[in-house]
Amino acid sequence: MPQTPANTAEEANKSINTYYSNRYRTGSSGSAAAAYVQNSPSVDEDDSFYDGDHDAEVSFYGHGGGGGGGAALAPGELTPTNNNNKWMGQYDLVGSMWKRRFGLGRNADRNWVMRCFTLSGPILCYHEESEIESVADPSKPRALLNLSKVETIAEMHSKQKPGLPTQDLLTINIYDPIVHAKRKWEMCCTSKEQQLLWYKAINYYDGKPVISSNDKFMGVPEPPVSPYVRNSCPTPDIMTTSVLRTSSRDAPMIDDVEIIAKAAAKAAEILMVNQQKQMKNYSNEMMALIVVGVNMLIYFARNGSEQTYKAIQFIMNAFVLYIAHQNMTSTTAAKSQRGPKARAAKSKIITAEREDTPRSPLAKDQQPISNLSSFAKKIPAGTTIPRASPTKNSELAKQLQVHDRNSSQAIRAYAAAPTTDIEVKPHSYANTDARAFQLRVGPNYKKNKQKAPSPPALYDLLSMDFLYADSPLKNTADKFRIPSIPGITDVSTGHAHIPPMLIINTWLPGEEPSMFQKSTDGETYSIPMVFVLSQETLRQLKDIDTASPGVKLWSEWCRRAENEPDFRGRFKCMGMIENIESTGVPKFIQGYNGKPALVTKSGTFTRHENYIEFSINVNMWAFLAKKGLFTLVPTFPDFIFNVGFTIEARKDEEMPEVLLGGCRLMNLDPDKAVVDGVDDVEI
Repeated sequence: MPQTPANTAEEANKSINTYYSNRYRTGSSGSAAAAYVQNSPSVDEDDSFYDGDHDAEVSFYGHGGGGGGGAALAPGELTPTNNNNKWMGQYDLVGSMWKRRFGLGRNADRNWVMRCFTLSGPILCYHEESEIESVADPSKPRALLNLSKVETIAEMHSKQKPGLPTQDLLTINIYDPIVHAKRKWEMCCTSKEQQLLWYKAINYYDGKPVISSNDKFMGVPEPPVSPYVRNSCPTPDIMTTSVLRTSSRDAPMIDDVEIIAKAAAKAAEILMVNQQKQMKNYSNEMMALIVVGVNMLIYFARNGSEQTYKAIQFIMNAFVLYIAHQNMTSTTAAKSQRGPKARAAKSKIITAEREDTPRSPLAKDQQPISNLSSFAKKIPAGTTIPRASPTKNSELAKQLQVHDRNSSQAIRAYAAAPTTDIEVKPHSYANTDARAFQLRVGPNYKKNKQKAPSPPALYDLLSMDFLYADSPLKNTADKFRIPSIPGITDVSTGHAHIPPMLIINTWLPGEEPSMFQKSTDGETYSIPMVFVLSQETLRQLKDIDTASPGVKLWSEWCRRAENEPDFRGRFKCMGMIENIESTGVPKFIQGYNGKPALVTKSGTFTRHENYIEFSINVNMWAFLAKKGLFTLVPTFPDFIFNVGFTIEARKDEEMPEVLLGGCRLMNLDPDKAVVDGVDDVEI
């Protein structure tokens, strides 16, 4: 209830007597008379309050007052006259009581523990220790409750209940205005006198605090104390007490609690508004039906048989799962309204409408495409995502002013350019720096586990594409025209099994993977990368016997991988996010940054006339792996992502490993992926 200050001792006594009969509190700031109660409340065996006469008046802070003698004190209670009066300068009331545990400990075997309680003004605390002399740091209580900042109601109980250490139970009901819920502190006192003493002290703050326009808690009367206590140790005001009791780093500051409470209240308000908006989707009849149904279920659960209870439990669980499924479905539907998936769906609708309308006979190659999986038309490789531009006045920029971007000179210039000569432009790609990848080096790697930056890559990046379709691009030539650059794609390597070009086509899931339905097809992001042999690799291939271990291992893989699955399974891919510490990626994922992954059953080897195509089907990976990768796809716009490939070296003569080729993806945006048959019309 709101607090109403009284201006005289007479009005204070009148107000307090009124409260004891009507459970309503009033107080007077600085009025000592408010502390003395001539008709103190008691409780009968039915827990109902009544007015009764006591042999002695009990003052607010634990000693007798008025016209009677001193009341008997509970063991451990502090007064200015006992041996523990050193604590009177710090607390107004100290005592040991049984405290009921919170949370899971509430229903444990030992759910009541002895704690030391302290009260200073409106600040009620309890400590881990059972005695005040054992408290190591009084400024760090186990819990703190500011009675002046929350609505509380104190109650005394004397009915003996099973499990209680004593029958003198004292409870503090705390009403939370943020979540509109009630919680409580339960304490068992060691005597009736202790129960009455603490009840009076806590009961003084019953009701709602009065809040002024500047958000400070006003209208809370200063706790009345005896002249002896006030003269020996003036009680600090509420705000000062808050600071004194919570000055420790580990203890919660009252001002911080206010800020958190306001923020939580605002969050709760927003949640309630959102819930109200969602509730509007239901008709009044449906809501009434749900309320009636729930009440009927509760009635039968309380009064029915065990079989009825189990049936109702099953129905409620099914209902909750249904609601959760509906929410998940609506969220997924909202996401599908944008991005490449939405554009593909729109294209299918338009295509279906066109097929239903009469049209004149057309040539076979002019017939509209009705199925996206057949791939609408061929487009040049490297046209679905732009290549990053060189920085101004760089050596690469000078080379591109002289040579065409698709010439052999430009391709070699791109490969030789350092990353500092490339502009970081969102949704673009460039050559990666091979030194960014740590690869195996000998000798005796199994024992030493030594790795070092890779030597220059065996292949230079020619082009990259980013395509979205309702099926994976199993053959790059079905969609893209393979580049043909004289002096680059048509060179002779001197070895029939080693082609001048290498295409690595990675298929990323375009729809969320399912744990129960294993799908190796479906909506897919296809990322084909076209590589050409570097000049250094071509030079080494002229004499394979003197070539580096990396070139020899690559030659062996090209010769054996087509027919030997085990050797083909030594193909490794690596992904590395630059500056991953600043991206907000969880630390347990950061540990896998740049780690290689063997491509075994998910890899497909296809030999063509002048190139090898190696496809990596992520849909065939383990559920957790592809689920994790699918989860990261929407975050690609936040990353600069380096992708690299190599062949795993297992013997000393095969080391050091060397990068086959790689690509630097800068802020790749999945929503900008070219949709087959939709976005490629004008390419």
